[in-house]
Amino acid sequence: MAAEFAKLPVDVIVGSGAVAIRAARRATSTIPIVMLLGSDPVETGVVQSMARPGGNVTGLGSLTSVTTLKRLELLREAFPGITRIAMLADSDLSREPQRKIAEEGARSLKLEVIRVDVDVTDASNLPRALDLATTSGADALLVTNVPIEIINRRREIIAYAASRRIPAAYPVVGGFADDGGLMATGDNGLETFRRAASFVDRILKGANPADLPIEQPTQNELVVNLKTAKELGLVIPASIVGRATKVIQ
Repeated sequence: MAAEFAKLPVDVIVGSGAVAIRAARRATSTIPIVMLLGSDPVETGVVQSMARPGGNVTGLGSLTSVTTLKRLELLREAFPGITRIAMLADSDLSREPQRKIAEEGARSLKLEVIRVDVDVTDASNLPRALDLATTSGADALLVTNVPIEIINRRREIIAYAASRRIPAAYPVVGGFADDGGLMATGDNGLETFRRAASFVDRILKGANPADLPIEQPTQNELVVNLKTAKELGLVIPASIVGRATKVIQ
């Protein structure tokens, strides 16, 4: 798909997710690429630095390790009795720094993290990954910032958590909570798209993507699904519900 776009008379390519951005980079080194990336663009090798990305890629990228820690903290606050969390992540992004930060954060919260990696080039292996979460004895599920291939199978992930009757925390982007996920926290998706549009505007007016610093999302959302909580027999503390930006009844 990226190679086909690169052959068209386009002025800018907009892509979401590390897999799509890397494919676009392989397809062209001249057409500007604006990314909407849910993981650290430096850590994933998409750009040279946040301040001066270099090359033909710029846009928005969040720090996956930060959002992962926020979801860990959310699960611990909501359900202090949990001890072992299965962390579902894109195997292509399972880099040592991110893993180390997540594990250190979990230890500080007295939690054990079981890494459950999914190969997004073959999302059919998702059931096997979820089986690993079951055999590990995890009593909670955390979904990191995942690419579109996994977002498209979010209902399967949500159904898994429901079948196990375990609490779960998801990204906001992708509609996990709207489709029955218990809790979601992370970047404001609408804000991300609006700011990506501003990058496109600047590039079309002559800006060089190599000189446009990577921006990070500034608005964090917290979505709580009380309907799902009731169905699972779980109680989300009022302190969390009270600060939620969206509550699904």
